[in-house]
Amino acid sequence: MRHGSQSQTVKNMPATRRGLATLLVLAVAAACTRAPAAAGPSSAPSSSAPLASVAPAATDMAVTVTESTYGTLALQTAKGAECSAELTAVAPAFGEAPPSALPAQIATAAGIVRWSYPAPRLPVTTAYYRVNCRAGSSSGAANGQFSVSRGPMIASALTVRLSTDNPPRESFNPNASLVPLRDAAIARMRSTLASEWKSATRGLGGLQVVEQSADITIFVLAAHGTSVHRRSFNDGSEDIVVYVEGELGQKTVENTIATTLHEIGHIWCCTGADADDGGHWKTKVRDPGLYGVDKYGLMTDPVTCVAFGAVLSCPNRFSDREMRALGFATFPPPVPDACAVQAQSISGKLAPMQGQLTDLNAQINAANAQLASIDAQLNAIHAQYPNGAPPAVVNQANALVAQYNSLNTQNNARIAQFNALLETSRSLAAQLNALPCDPS
Repeated sequence: MRHGSQSQTVKNMPATRRGLATLLVLAVAAACTRAPAAAGPSSAPSSSAPLASVAPAATDMAVTVTESTYGTLALQTAKGAECSAELTAVAPAFGEAPPSALPAQIATAAGIVRWSYPAPRLPVTTAYYRVNCRAGSSSGAANGQFSVSRGPMIASALTVRLSTDNPPRESFNPNASLVPLRDAAIARMRSTLASEWKSATRGLGGLQVVEQSADITIFVLAAHGTSVHRRSFNDGSEDIVVYVEGELGQKTVENTIATTLHEIGHIWCCTGADADDGGHWKTKVRDPGLYGVDKYGLMTDPVTCVAFGAVLSCPNRFSDREMRALGFATFPPPVPDACAVQAQSISGKLAPMQGQLTDLNAQINAANAQLASIDAQLNAIHAQYPNGAPPAVVNQANALVAQYNSLNTQNNARIAQFNALLETSRSLAAQLNALPCDPS
């Protein structure tokens, strides 16, 4: 369970939002909007064969495209030539588009120019390129096309990119005062989102935060709004928008992480008769092995964090039915939560103590009633014989005194046992109440 500093209800609306895909033709630029970097392991380009370039007749420099797959463009031309390229692709309704222009490069001594550019997930489509090279008064060009196609996203090998850019087709009001909270949330995501995803999926999930060519982009906004997973009905494009302030005010970083896990889960979950139109379960079902805020899983609405004093506990474990929705056919039981295990151990000790205290209290009360009866008998004898009693009465009184003293000694021992047990139970109860989790 996650711990933080305040209570927050995370309410997610994964409703898809329609957007029309448009053909986006962009001009040549001298540099990329984002510096090229090594592609993540799951950003596999399409396996299309290099297409023969077509050089316009008016040029006098040979330009031959040797590789044209989504994410990579390479060519052969004259050494020292300066080459640039334009890309044209269908812009997705949600998520990110690839760059429209590739930065100018100088061909190597072998006449080679090679670009590796960001290749975010796009709908299946055909994209186009045009390259232009120039060296002195000579020039050459080539153009062609390549296929864009990537397999479905899988929970065991997912790549995500974190962005503070404005997401397409999302209206919101930026709040500068929330920028530090947004930046803190992004920093935590970069360092822990992979491990959080692995824990949430019982060690079977795999997630990598990459700088380009991601399966899905997570836009983290310094604004007030409802976090959402968006999918276009028209082209199938997807993204996630996470707000650091929701209906109940600013979220803690822990709450934002829980929200992000929930929204990532919406890539696959939840559909069918048991789910509503928003992708949440219609009915909460207790999951075996999960406790407290996790006991119904992560895909219920709202996903609620619970405060334990100054500590905030947020759900971060998928239930059995959610694991199946994520694509895992078989999976281990949940790893026992250390806090819940400790709480259950304490509760297991407290339960019999309550029964013992009840029994001891009943015995003490019965003994007190018996002592009171003996005391009343002695008082009656004293009242009847204020100046001295006959020998037989004296013997009766002495027997009552002996009985009283014996019973009182036994009762005092019970009282001491009761008080010691009560102190132990109070100590255990204090330990239980101090734990930042719910063992139910």
